[in-house]
Amino acid sequence: MKTITKVLPHISIIISVMLIVFFVIDRFNSAMGFLDNDGAKVLIFVLGVTSIINSIMLIAFQRRCARLANEP
Repeated sequence: MKTITKVLPHISIIISVMLIVFFVIDRFNSAMGFLDNDGAKVLIFVLGVTSIINSIMLIAFQRRCARLANEP
C-alpha cells in the first residue's frame, strides 16, 4: 500500500502533463482532432492543472512526514 501511495501522485503528474500537451497541440493544429469539444478542452486543461498542483502538494506532504519520522 505504501508503494501505491508514493507512485500514484507521480502517475497523476505524468498523465496530467500529457493531457496539457494534447490541449496545446490541439490548439495549434485542430485538424489532428485530439479534442473535439471546446468545453471538454477547458475541463481537461483544468483537470490537468489541478491534478499537478494536488500531486505536488501530496508529494511534499509525504516527504515532510518521512523527514519527521526519521528525526530522533
